Amino acid sequence: MSTLDAAAPTAHPPVFHFTDEHGALRAVLRRFFGTITEADDATATWRRLLDEIGMGDILCTGSAEPVGTAIDLAILAEEAGAALYRGPLVSTAVGGPLLTVAGSGAVDGALLGAGITGLTGHRGGDGVRVNGTAEPVWELDGAESIVGELSIDGERTVVVLNRDTPGVTATELDGLDPSRSLGRVEFVDAVPDVVITGATALAALRRRGDLVVAAELLGVAQRTFDQTLDYVAGRIQFGRTVGSFQAIKHRVADLLTQVELTRSAVYGAAWQLTTAPESPRTDTDLAIAGAMAADTATAVTRAAVQLHGGIAITWEHWAHRYLRRAHSVVALTGGAPRYRRRLAELVDLEDGHRD
Repeated sequence: MSTLDAAAPTAHPPVFHFTDEHGALRAVLRRFFGTITEADDATATWRRLLDEIGMGDILCTGSAEPVGTAIDLAILAEEAGAALYRGPLVSTAVGGPLLTVAGSGAVDGALLGAGITGLTGHRGGDGVRVNGTAEPVWELDGAESIVGELSIDGERTVVVLNRDTPGVTATELDGLDPSRSLGRVEFVDAVPDVVITGATALAALRRRGDLVVAAELLGVAQRTFDQTLDYVAGRIQFGRTVGSFQAIKHRVADLLTQVELTRSAVYGAAWQLTTAPESPRTDTDLAIAGAMAADTATAVTRAAVQLHGGIAITWEHWAHRYLRRAHSVVALTGGAPRYRRRLAELVDLEDGHRD
């Protein structure tokens, strides 16, 4: 079933709606993530996701592929976030299409995340060399390749290096979120396997990264809200369910509204990325989705701890695991303030064009 509304007048933009295929994809992914336990080998489950479930095509193709790719990617990221999945989903979703275009098979590596400083590169007679220290590196555990962005002769460039390349030293670090590995990578005259330059490629990387992070945070918020709603509906206090108290009702209603508005923003951005990936409107929608997802995930996970009362105070409780994921992603990506600054820049740019 196509996501394009064939009956709509050609003068109007296409209308997005979830198809039966989208529903089937969500159901398959939810079952798959539901079978994974902490004892399972992360590399093995990642291979199952790519090979058995067939997510390699979604992760390693660009938004210019057949209609629905960005929507499928958002569904995948949302369900992974809801399950606190440990695999290198974000890094592969961002770097996979670029590496596929470049003809590299190195699509299993870690993305050098937001806030990295200190990387430099230069071209010589023997090619590009990379130096410096990158920290934090997302999803370093088990990564075979490392994807990073740096400046070479004043031009923004994406490089891919094998973890075993001479001059590359990786160190795993402890982070706030135990379900996602972080690390530090030092480069000393390291020779990259792939070098990609050009504003178009870098913009595509950023857009996919913004979408995947927003969808992951939506999944965190939705799962946290659902489990909290189940708890307050069944918890008895003073002879009544906690959820029957007026203050709790209002709090839950506000959280539901926030989650649903975020869902609309995330899938609106995914649809825009599908239909017009290079449109200025796409960047605007992604900035809105990113800001809303960051605010919603942190708000819902904080509320979950409060609404569960004393049992949620310990780090071992599931609510704290989701709290850690939400706050770590926000800290690593710059959170809502970063997206709001981006949105302000886009609005100013649009106003300048109008003038």
